[in-house]
Amino acid sequence: MHGHLFIILKESIKYVPLVGSAMKFFSFILLSRRWSIDKMRFKHRLEKLRTGYNRSCSISLTPMWLLIFPEGTNVSKNGRAASHRWADKQGIEDMKHCLLPRSTGLAFCLTELEDSLEYLYDCTLAYGGIP
Repeated sequence: MHGHLFIILKESIKYVPLVGSAMKFFSFILLSRRWSIDKMRFKHRLEKLRTGYNRSCSISLTPMWLLIFPEGTNVSKNGRAASHRWADKQGIEDMKHCLLPRSTGLAFCLTELEDSLEYLYDCTLAYGGIP
């Protein structure tokens, strides 16, 4: 499935030597984390995925996996504070061991890919050694 795996990450990672070039080569979707900038770029890329476009050949992209790393943030003091502010703003309870997810990008993906989407898997990663 590696040829049909598309990963969404924050754009700043593209500046990491070698890794950034590999991400471009494998068609990662890189976002600036500013919706005013990302919306049109995101729409363009998702449209190509929805219609089965593959720039390297004309094979179908189905089945396709879209892997989203929306946080890109560990549970740190700053991350906890941002999560708490977001919870207050939304009028919901903050989580203790996780950061509250921001749902704009996920909701946009689901809307744009709705006629080609069969399953949605949610997986939360935990890292040892982080207080």
